[in-house]
Amino acid sequence: MSQIDQLLRGGRRSIFPQFFLDKEIPAEVLHQILENANWAPSHRHTEPWRFIVFQGEGKNTLADQVIERYRTTVPQEKQDEKKVAKTRKKLTQSAAVIGIVMHRDPQERVPEWEEIAATSMAVQNLWLSLEQHGLGGYWSSPGFLTKEYGLLPWTAENERCLGLFYLGYHEAPDLPRKRGELDEKVEYIGVAPSGRNK
Repeated sequence: MSQIDQLLRGGRRSIFPQFFLDKEIPAEVLHQILENANWAPSHRHTEPWRFIVFQGEGKNTLADQVIERYRTTVPQEKQDEKKVAKTRKKLTQSAAVIGIVMHRDPQERVPEWEEIAATSMAVQNLWLSLEQHGLGGYWSSPGFLTKEYGLLPWTAENERCLGLFYLGYHEAPDLPRKRGELDEKVEYIGVAPSGRNK
């Protein structure tokens, strides 16, 4: 198995804040993983990804903003105080939290879904960059944060938050990862590899 095969099949995994260590991420490491994210493909070179990095006291500011948004968008009878406390804990346990923002092309030269797809590929680049630095992370996209444009103090009128990426050094167990059978997801039309569906 090649290096890229190993990275794609085992290097990228979700690591949750409960496994994060109390250790800061050097600025140069953050810059490197964000620079890798910046090299994602995008149709018509719109480069719609934007990243807002929250560290230190900024994480408390973010926690206040997220919880305020939760309280103003989720009906009161459906609000869960345990969820509020868990959300704040996850944010403050992380060494850094990255707001993932899709910056819609003002000229709308491509469909919105392509802008979302491009931003997602940038996040994948970031995610694949973590392993070499001993970092872990995961992408969370609660509906109350991601439904509308300009919803948060750090999103403009043409920007939509696509979630938060929690990031930190970790001591997570190396749990097995599973995927369904590829043959159930691929159909070959014409000439198929020997023994594959036709």
